[in-house]
Amino acid sequence: MSWDSHHSTSERLAIEAEAARRVGNSQRAEKLYQQAAAEEAQAFSELPDNKQRTRGITAVSAVALSYKGRGYKLAEHLAYQYLVEELPSFAQAQLQGLLQMIWTAHGAASADIRFVPGDVLVSVKGGEILYGGAPLDLIIEKIASIKAVFFRTVEMLLERPFRKRGEAETEIQSMFRPWLFQAPAGSYQFAVRLEEPKQRALWDQPNKPRVDQVTTTFFRILRASASDPGGELPAVVPNEQYRKAFLKLSRNLAPSRRGKTFERLEVHDVSVPSEPVASFAMETRERLNTALQESEPVKGLPTEEPVILRGVLRALHLDKDWLEIAIADPPFHIRIDKAGDVLDDVIGPMVNRKVMVTVVQRKQKRLYRDIELDE
Repeated sequence: MSWDSHHSTSERLAIEAEAARRVGNSQRAEKLYQQAAAEEAQAFSELPDNKQRTRGITAVSAVALSYKGRGYKLAEHLAYQYLVEELPSFAQAQLQGLLQMIWTAHGAASADIRFVPGDVLVSVKGGEILYGGAPLDLIIEKIASIKAVFFRTVEMLLERPFRKRGEAETEIQSMFRPWLFQAPAGSYQFAVRLEEPKQRALWDQPNKPRVDQVTTTFFRILRASASDPGGELPAVVPNEQYRKAFLKLSRNLAPSRRGKTFERLEVHDVSVPSEPVASFAMETRERLNTALQESEPVKGLPTEEPVILRGVLRALHLDKDWLEIAIADPPFHIRIDKAGDVLDDVIGPMVNRKVMVTVVQRKQKRLYRDIELDE
């Protein structure tokens, strides 16, 4: 049989597996994914050495399908086999990422821990980022933003009332516990996975979304926010309050206009290499700012011109409607009022960080309009 024949069979089986997964038949889905992986491995063996790109794509596909079918031993064996082949660099990198996830999943399965489908790999590049190293405060801040998007996604899927203050409910935090994993060095990378609810039967109810929708929706939100926040995102997130929250949380992932600390942050699903990457760069921040300005125009009198203040966010009391930034030269503190609409999980990672605050001056007060990180 030819590559075409084996690959076509693999694609058909993978589509059937995805359909089974969507209706909650995980056992059938895993079996079909494993069959699809076997066909893709056969397809790889039919390719001549000069078909380098096709060989790379097919190798990654075979390992990813086996991994999705929880056939971890076969997936690991295939990854080792393909890594010694002369494959394109993109395939080598993706196989290394998959291998890291395979080891993690295998260990988790031995400990009777299951994760929600979807492997979030976050890559931070450029600026001060080194190969395998990055400023600790920067990474902690990005992890907090990723975590916030996860929990907001769960709350939206459960149709919970929109949360302005505090963290997600204990029930939600315990239902889906985020885990942080090391990832193969490449600029700086880390992986995040969500642990499945311990009592999954309590989640899998007719009135609740499926478990696998959490990471699927998470990726859709970030891709839409990065590529088309004004057009595609409303289709993914119809609720206006949630949409504005995701716009602001996504903006926290993008570098500032200066791009000194880092130049790009990318998020993608390692288990689905063919899916597009959500890429946040300086121009992404501009698109997100435009979308936010269109969704909530700056309020004020015609004579009030918005002004941007730069400083370090030192204090805030959102329940009392104010925040305070410190200006270094000359050293003094500026209080900004009417900040009560700021969301806790948006501003939380900004404390003691450089920020840009948009204000309008009214009499003796500076009134809040927007805040974003200033790396």
